[in-house]
Amino acid sequence: MSEKDKLRGIITEIVREEIEEMVQEANEEMKEIVRADLFPRLRSTVRESITKELESAAFEYGYNVESKEEAGEEKAVAVAASESGDAENEIEPPMAREMEAGETQGQEQKSGLYLYGIADANTDAQTKLGEIGIEGNEVFTIPYKGLSAIVHNCPLEPYKSEDEEVVKGWVKTHQHVLDVAEDKFGTVIPFSLDMIIKPEDGNNAGAEEALKKWMGEELEGLREKMDKIRGKKEYGVQIFYVPSVMSERIAAENGEVRKIKDEMKSKGPGTAYIYKQKLETAIKHEMESIMDSYFKDFYGRIKNHVEEIKVEKTKKADEKDMQMIMNLSCLVAEDRYKELGTELEKIDDMDSFSVRYTGPWPAYSFV
Repeated sequence: MSEKDKLRGIITEIVREEIEEMVQEANEEMKEIVRADLFPRLRSTVRESITKELESAAFEYGYNVESKEEAGEEKAVAVAASESGDAENEIEPPMAREMEAGETQGQEQKSGLYLYGIADANTDAQTKLGEIGIEGNEVFTIPYKGLSAIVHNCPLEPYKSEDEEVVKGWVKTHQHVLDVAEDKFGTVIPFSLDMIIKPEDGNNAGAEEALKKWMGEELEGLREKMDKIRGKKEYGVQIFYVPSVMSERIAAENGEVRKIKDEMKSKGPGTAYIYKQKLETAIKHEMESIMDSYFKDFYGRIKNHVEEIKVEKTKKADEKDMQMIMNLSCLVAEDRYKELGTELEKIDDMDSFSVRYTGPWPAYSFV
C-alpha cells in the first residue's frame, strides 16, 4: 500500500468518526427536543380535544369605534350567517322549526309571517311601522299579553338569492326595522334573518294564530330574555397584536431563547437545523404563554365594565401583519358604554396592540 493510499485511509477514518460523532450528537439533541417539546404538546393537544368534546356536550349551541353605518353590514351578515345559515339555503333556524307545525293545507293558506323581533310593547293595539320591510313590505305588530311581534306578511318560502348584494340589502333592511322598532318601543328581542312563521297543519288557523300559540308557550322565557337585555346593548370588541414585534421582543428578552441562540454558535453544521427548530419552538411557546396572560388581563379589565361577555371565535385579521387575540360580544348597560370605550383606549395605546370597538347592536348574542 502506497503512502498516498495510507493517507487516504487515515482521512477516510477521520471523516467516518466525525460523521458518527455528529450523528450521535444529533440523536441526543433529537431525544431532548422530543422529551422537552413534543410530548408536552401532544399532551396539550389531547387535553384540548377532550375539553372541546365536553364543551360540545354541555352546550347546545388602530382603535376604531365604528358606527352602525360603518360596520352594520358586517355584524348583521355575521349574525345572520351564524344563526340561520346562508340566505340561499332552505334550512330554517331551529326556532322557526319549533314554530312551524307542518306544511300548509289547502289553497287558502298561502302566506306566513316574517318575524323581525319581539318588542316590549304593553298594548293590545296593532301598530303599523310603514313599508320599511324587506322588499318594501309593510311592517306591523301583533300584540300578545304585553309583548308585540314585529312582522310583515310573506310567502312561506325563505328569501333566496344568488346575488350577494341583494342578500346584503335584505340584511341591512332587517337591521333597520329593528332599529325603528327600538326607537318606537324600547327593548326588542332580535331574531335572525329569514325567521318565517307558517300556518298550523290540520286546521284553518293562519300564521298569526300559530305565532300567538308559540308566544303563549314561550311567554315566560320571552319575558326573562326581555328583562335580561332591557336597558342594554351589544358591543363587539376585537383586539389584535403584531406577532413579528412580539417575536423580536421575546428573542431579545427571554433567557431560554437567548441560551439556545448562544448554544447554536458553538455547534457544528450538522445540528444547526435542529437548533433552529428548537429556537422557533421556544419562541412559539413563549408567545402562547404571553398571549394567554394578555388575554386574561384584557378579559378581566373589560369584564369590569359590562354585564355579560361571550367569547367568540377569533377571525383572520384584515391586515397581513396583525393577528386577533380575542373576539368578544359584550352586553353593556346604556350608561356604561363610555366606560368600556375608555378602558379599550388604554389597551389600544399599548405597544403592538390594536382595538376594534363596534356597536351598539341589538343583543343577538344574548337571547
